[in-house]
Order: sequence, then structure tokens, then C-alpha cells
Amino acid sequence: MSAKINVSLVQFNPASLQAAENGLRMCEFAQAEAKQGANLIVFPELSNTGYVEPLVAGQPISDGVGGTLHPGEFAQRLQAAAATVDGPLIEQLRGIAERYKTHIVAGLALRDATQRGVLYNSSALIGPDGLFSVYHKIHLWHCEKLYFTPGRRIDVFDTALGKLGMQVCYDIRFPEITRIMSLKGATIVTSVWAAPFPVGKALADGDIFRHRAYTRATENGIFFLSCNRVGVQAGHEFLGRSLVAAPNGDILAAADNTEETVVRAQLDPALVDEYRCIAPVWLDRRPDVYEEAMADL
Repeated sequence: MSAKINVSLVQFNPASLQAAENGLRMCEFAQAEAKQGANLIVFPELSNTGYVEPLVAGQPISDGVGGTLHPGEFAQRLQAAAATVDGPLIEQLRGIAERYKTHIVAGLALRDATQRGVLYNSSALIGPDGLFSVYHKIHLWHCEKLYFTPGRRIDVFDTALGKLGMQVCYDIRFPEITRIMSLKGATIVTSVWAAPFPVGKALADGDIFRHRAYTRATENGIFFLSCNRVGVQAGHEFLGRSLVAAPNGDILAAADNTEETVVRAQLDPALVDEYRCIAPVWLDRRPDVYEEAMADL
């Protein structure tokens, strides 16, 4: 039987465009969780730079000191704050992963390795042997399109924890992403977020992240790890509520708040087999019917 997996979702508040400060905090969190035995540590979307502005099209972009920025000026600052695959932040996280034999998934603004000025909204997987790979967000939300190039690949990565897939925020609204990862063998899928809501406006459903994680987990019989950031920026509060869903939809751990915290859970890989034997979604799929229906669209 496969060993159980200790996971830590770091629900924290990155400062806007403060890469050095955010990187230091990420390393502190990662080292602390690794020392406590975490096998997988997850950080939210754009943890190194904070989220992009404007959060809503047409709103001003703050320069942080009472003034405003043009989107082009913000883009330059975002470019400067973004990480590189061989840069100091990933090197530091790699050192922690190697030292403690752990795995880290980090939502990052990441520069293209060859094309200057090209940025991705990414999720990086770092393991004990270095950087395994990077996923670039395919579905860019609203004003993210001003700054990031969308990804084109849906990959699954072999790790000592099993096959792992990564997605970023808005990707969850497209069930094809999780299904393709599951078809490729993923039993763990991480979803990193920077999901906000206007300050002072009532959230229609505080359990929205539970619903989404439950659905993706049970549709595919996988562990679904949802890690969202917190904090206030540009009149919006990031919603937190990070959680871990089991293959049968059970919520193994959750933060029902918008405060900095770490959500910890233990994954038992045997639950994947157990659920898929009871609810044989893979046996009962009808791709022949789906393909025929799609031909008519």
C-alpha cells in the first residue's frame, strides 16, 4: 500500500510587486512546513508578485504611494518582479525541497525562458531533485490578458507522491482541464487561486470553493487541493477558504476564513482505488458517444 501523503496549503497575503519580501515569506513557510513533515506544500496564484491590476477593467492602478500607473508601467514593474526558472526564488525553494525531501507547488508570475517581455501566470512544481516542470495558465481571467500569455499544454508529472496535475484559478471552470489530467493518470490535482470579491459586498455563497473542489474530485476520483490567497487589494478582499477534497468529495481539511493560515491534511492514496471501485466513472465513461455528439457541433 502506498504511503500516506502530508500536504500543506499556505493561505497567505503576498504584497503587490514586492518579489523579495514575498519570496522570503514563501521560503519561511516552506521550510517550516517541511520541518513538520509536509510532503507537498502549495502556494497560491501569483505568490511572488501579488495579483495584477486593475482587478476590474476601467479602474485605476495604484502605485502604492497614492498615485496611479498606466497599464504599461504596471507591466514593466510586473516583469521586473516576475521569477525566472533559474532565478533566486526557485533556487531557494529547490534548496528547501532537496534538503527536506519534499515537493512544492507555487503559483508564480514567470518570465519566458527565451523571449524577453513575455510573462506567464504559472504553477511551478519543485521536487527533491529540482524543478520538475511548469504549467502555464490556459484560461486567463479578465485583465490578466493585459499582461500574460496563455499556456497551451495540459501535462501530468510523475513524482514520488504519484502523478500530479496543476491548474490555476479560472481553469477550474473548464472541467476538460481536470478530466484530461485525470485521463493522463493524475491522482492529485492542485488548483492555486487569487480569487477576490468587492469589499463590503455580500458573497452569495461562502462555500463556492467547496462546491467546485467537491465536483472536480468526485467527477474524476482524485484528490483536489484548492489553495487561495488572502488580503485586500484595490477595494477587493481575497477570499481564502483553502481546502483539500478527497476522491469521494469528503473535505479533509479547510480554512473557512480570509486570514493567513496553513491548511494541513493527510492523503491516503488507497482512497482513489476505493472510490473508483464504488463509483466506476472510468468504467462507465462513453467516449464513443461523446465523440459522435461533438462531431455535430
